[in-house]
Amino acid sequence: MGKKINEAIGGRIRAYRESLGMNRESFSEQVGLSPQFLAEAESGKKGLSAESIYKICSSSDLSADYLILGKVKKDKLKNPLDHVLQEMPADYSAHYVKVLQTVGAIIAEAQKDSVEQYKQNNE
Repeated sequence: MGKKINEAIGGRIRAYRESLGMNRESFSEQVGLSPQFLAEAESGKKGLSAESIYKICSSSDLSADYLILGKVKKDKLKNPLDHVLQEMPADYSAHYVKVLQTVGAIIAEAQKDSVEQYKQNNE
């Protein structure tokens, strides 16, 4: 059971870090952990001490509830999609973060194209 918990917590850390677009070295510097330890924690090979959890949570937007339990209080959700993401299995976290990043990039590109087209039509 401990290995599954470590993998779930590590997956949430990795997904959060990737959602910020940060590499492991930058994030480890931000939270005060070594890149090697962070890699082992993200892969579930090592568990996190209370001190490590404190370092991660106090220097990022991750809550300890989310990091450990994978749950967010519903009153803390920013949009309806957050609830859907919260209910997904932890081992999917890295995948759905990549999907959301891709969708976000597509939307940003479409908005850019729309603005350029508007400018061309109004010149």
